[in-house]
Amino acid sequence: MTRLFRSIRGDIFLQVKYGFYLVYAIITLVYIIFLQQLPDKILGTVLPTIIFSDPGVLGFYFISGLVLLEKGEGVLEFLIATPLRTKEYLISKLISLTILSVATSLIIVIFAYGLEINFPLFVLGIVLTSFFFILIGFVAVSKFPTINQYMLSSIIYTTILCLPFLDYFELYKSKLFYLFPTQASLLLIRGAFSEIKLWQISYSVLYLILSIYLVYKWAYVSFNKFIILKEGDK
Repeated sequence: MTRLFRSIRGDIFLQVKYGFYLVYAIITLVYIIFLQQLPDKILGTVLPTIIFSDPGVLGFYFISGLVLLEKGEGVLEFLIATPLRTKEYLISKLISLTILSVATSLIIVIFAYGLEINFPLFVLGIVLTSFFFILIGFVAVSKFPTINQYMLSSIIYTTILCLPFLDYFELYKSKLFYLFPTQASLLLIRGAFSEIKLWQISYSVLYLILSIYLVYKWAYVSFNKFIILKEGDK
């Protein structure tokens, strides 16, 4: 446990060093200024999508950028030689980046919307969405040594995962969107601002937990295959 705490502390230090906190601060400020200009009837629809993108799309790219930076600076090679286990490495990334995501999401909501939301449901949605996207982002980037090789793959991942926005904005309605974990994320986050049915909460939480578990297993295999064995560099 002490080793994990040290790893989380080290990850937060690296995120500060690499400018993640500065970037998040700027993005958060821009979001707040933009959202404060919107009328209330539009804000309730737009805000959940902005919040979704914070732990979601940003979390996806931030973990990818972090892994590429660690590869470039030889940090991962050093970590492999330490007693730090693969699961501790992944859990450390999940916790450190999710702390940042939850904090910025709360700041955006409080300053742009106020306190009249379901905060327990909101935080739960952010945490589960963040965990899912961080793990997916790790899987997407683990096999690539450079950002140029990674970019095309990342666009494919994010495009597919964001398809439930078609249902959210009522551009195309289909029950098939419930097969996407991101549909569950959108339901939870939006449910913090409006009414949500019990079955939707149950579906969203259980489906996201299952998805996180499966993607964690995928990420674990990817770490061993592409980082420890370096098969992606061959």
